[in-house]
Amino acid sequence: MAVEVIGDDELDQYSGSGAVILPSGIQTSSRQQAATCVGCRWKVTLPCLRDDEHPDAACRGVTLGCPQGREIKRAWVALPGRDFEPVGLFCPSDGEATSVVDVTRQVRSGFTHRLPPLQPACEPPRGMVVGIPLHCRSGQPSAHAQWSDTVAGYTVTTRARARWDWSFASAGGAQSVVRSDSPGRPYPEAGVRHTFRTTGIHRAQVRTTWQAEFHIDGLGPFPVSPDLTQQAQIELPTGSALGVVRP
Repeated sequence: MAVEVIGDDELDQYSGSGAVILPSGIQTSSRQQAATCVGCRWKVTLPCLRDDEHPDAACRGVTLGCPQGREIKRAWVALPGRDFEPVGLFCPSDGEATSVVDVTRQVRSGFTHRLPPLQPACEPPRGMVVGIPLHCRSGQPSAHAQWSDTVAGYTVTTRARARWDWSFASAGGAQSVVRSDSPGRPYPEAGVRHTFRTTGIHRAQVRTTWQAEFHIDGLGPFPVSPDLTQQAQIELPTGSALGVVRP
């Protein structure tokens, strides 16, 4: 869904559409509703609108009640098909109203640097023989990853889970695909196994697909979309085992 964020210098405000993360000073129930309302509109204004379109006795004319004399702001949300309603006052130290789409984009932009590299390997490392199973692993330590970042002034915790798709292609063109929920471990621990039936320079390609979600300042989870993938390929020279008969 397209998200529009507009700044209005005359009224010192900005507005947007779609699900939004409201500052922590806003009531929890209002924040939860706004964070999941993809059809909502929202805006941030001065605590008292200059045109007095929405008179509010609670405004009390107090605009410099935040730490270091910074100005209080007011958040508004309009549910689908309805007019804007005030949802609360907040200080800049509470964070800013930020669209969920923008937060998701920022979380995903740092995704690659947080994930373990894909470094596939198969055993035995040399002397591979037809008819003898290979034992392969991704070189990644776990199917789970978790980290925390700061995005738009909020603490964001991201959790990711991986799956692996192995494609074994023989020199003759035959192909076999194996899906695994495990990264694999060095032999003799669990790994992905495959047996080639012909000699030649075969190949193994592996794709790791990471699905993730994040929580931000107590709100969520929100999916990180699209999934992030890593790919790598290794060559597997495979020969034949010849028996020697001695008299």
